[in-house]
Amino acid sequence: MPSPIFTQLEGRIPIHGHEHLAVLRRGGEGMFRLASFLSEGLSAGDWCSYLAPAAFHAEMLERIQALGPNVETHLHQGSLRCSEGMADYRDLREWSQRVFVDAEGAKAPAVRWLEDGIWPQPVGFPMPQFFEFHALLNYQVKMYPSVVICQYDIEQIEVRHLFCAIAVHRHLLVENTLVRDNPFYIPAEKFIPLSPEERERDLLQLFREAGFDVDKLLAAVAGYGRLQEPASRDS
Repeated sequence: MPSPIFTQLEGRIPIHGHEHLAVLRRGGEGMFRLASFLSEGLSAGDWCSYLAPAAFHAEMLERIQALGPNVETHLHQGSLRCSEGMADYRDLREWSQRVFVDAEGAKAPAVRWLEDGIWPQPVGFPMPQFFEFHALLNYQVKMYPSVVICQYDIEQIEVRHLFCAIAVHRHLLVENTLVRDNPFYIPAEKFIPLSPEERERDLLQLFREAGFDVDKLLAAVAGYGRLQEPASRDS
């Protein structure tokens, strides 16, 4: 049984606690759409983290501020943290663990994590380790009351990286369709030992069936979510 509903993204998409969700969006217009996810969390006492290129921070903070929370106060308290990412895998792991440790120390009810998957490029973080980090992040989400949302612009991400983004997130939001229990999800204990070819195998086969068309690939993935909708309404 899923945990209780944690939030309704944009007031309509039910997200349960302990979920790690990939949002596959098209173009840059939607990169700040989920400011309300962080604003709502700050108002509830959650600890919130925003991981994205530095150029995105000012507008995201402005949008959060416009929704009510005092951004400067939360930044000073540490209940809101912004990072542009880092180039070293160990530093990233330490930063992410600190987010959860500090939230626990502050007795925050939950952690909310919003990330834009484009951040590794400007800081030079290696993409294979980026996806391994996200595979392991599933364990962290299970252990602490939290929701992690990772956004990917399908117009900027390479197809092979899109495959990995799909593979390491158990839940997806594709074409405004929620795909809970993504059929292409690979748990960390299986994902990390696999070769790049093995990680991409099932999705590559689906990509071939879609005529090597990304839109058709995503439509096929979204189709799984639409098949789940009757069961989702009952939960």
